[in-house]
Amino acid sequence: MKVEVQKLEEKNTILLKVEVPADRFSEVLDKTYKKIANQLVIPGFRKGRIPKPVIDSRVGKRSVQEEALQSALPQYYIEALQDSKVEPVDQPKIDIVQMEEGKPLKFTATVVVTPEVKLGEYKGVEVEKLSTEPTDEEISHQIESLRESFATLELVEDRAANDGDFVLIDFEGFVDGKPFEGGSANDYLLEIGSETFIPGFEEQLVGMKKGEAKEITVTFPDDYGSEELAGKEAKFKISLKEIKEKKLQEVDDDFAKQVGFDTVDELQSDIKEKIREVKKKLAESSIKSAVVEKIADSSELDIPEVMIENEIDDMIDDLARDARRQGMELDQYLNLVGKTKEDLKNEWRDRARNRVRGRLVVEAVAKAENIEVTPEEVDNEVKKAAEAAGRDFEEVKQIFTMRGSLGELKKRLIISKTIDWLVEHAKIKESSNEKASSKQEEKEKIQGDKGTE
Repeated sequence: MKVEVQKLEEKNTILLKVEVPADRFSEVLDKTYKKIANQLVIPGFRKGRIPKPVIDSRVGKRSVQEEALQSALPQYYIEALQDSKVEPVDQPKIDIVQMEEGKPLKFTATVVVTPEVKLGEYKGVEVEKLSTEPTDEEISHQIESLRESFATLELVEDRAANDGDFVLIDFEGFVDGKPFEGGSANDYLLEIGSETFIPGFEEQLVGMKKGEAKEITVTFPDDYGSEELAGKEAKFKISLKEIKEKKLQEVDDDFAKQVGFDTVDELQSDIKEKIREVKKKLAESSIKSAVVEKIADSSELDIPEVMIENEIDDMIDDLARDARRQGMELDQYLNLVGKTKEDLKNEWRDRARNRVRGRLVVEAVAKAENIEVTPEEVDNEVKKAAEAAGRDFEEVKQIFTMRGSLGELKKRLIISKTIDWLVEHAKIKESSNEKASSKQEEKEKIQGDKGTE
């Protein structure tokens, strides 16, 4: 098979000129004639023994050729890509140039390909490492979260409801004078200020007293998930049954014991260590992102629009899988948040472009530095997948192979390995907070050493 590659004026587009030997396409034609001969029923001829001229007169010679072409063309195209080492990013536009008996089959394929990347400086990229030291605010936030978790609700009898109180209410909503689905409930415990209900609802409960009833008016937001209610005015009849005030515990040793520690100091030390671990992982991830972003900014490439569209589709597919894990279909989730697929596509376009840009740049670095993965590294990833699924390694590897997923797995591993390589060759600067913390730790260590002399 002959393959000629021609660059077109349109960016990232090439033309493959493919010539398939006549005898090779003739074999496919013969198989197609036999297939049709076994399907046709013609008086006077045994099934499977119908001559080609009779099939041509009954079915049409061109129809037979086109059926043969339909079965063989995908394989011819794949071989042409492999021979020319072309990496398409979209479906090709194929035109048949010649399809005549006894002559080579000739066709062209117009293909959008992975863009060329002109790398900028990628060794010794300078980035700042985020601090991994917990701040006072972060520690306080975690302690307050614990206090919230262990808070108690106490009945209030002598005052009206305030922001932050929990109120037990019955309510019934009406739009255009008619009740609507989901607009009523009894014994509903609502925290005022939690923004659980639509804007304007909770604020109008402030000042109500136990046993009081009132009617309030609110307007559903224009972007509300239900089209029947979006932008509509609604009236709610409210009956307040109880007011409960949240009581937070004092942060002392008794509180520490309640959450599993002997003293407040032990509790704070544990919180610090957990925050430090989380921030360490975030810092590592941030360095990788920053290195790739800096290299991408200094590189030159023109991303085909179809690659951005494909990336957005992948992102939406990921969202759909996440929604299903939560027991919802994607359309249900979108209705809940008041968005459409088009909204997501518009919102995610820049993010998708950056993801594609980063990936292409990293792949270009991998190529420039000959970074590869070994069969053992690929097998290790398959083993992890097998262990996570509780299945046999060979079984899972066979599934990967049958689905053609090993190539994609290998590509992901190369990207990960290349990013690690880039981080190893980057210049990592400590943040000012990290430096200050290191100096303070050193000072405390020196003072501690002096105290033991």
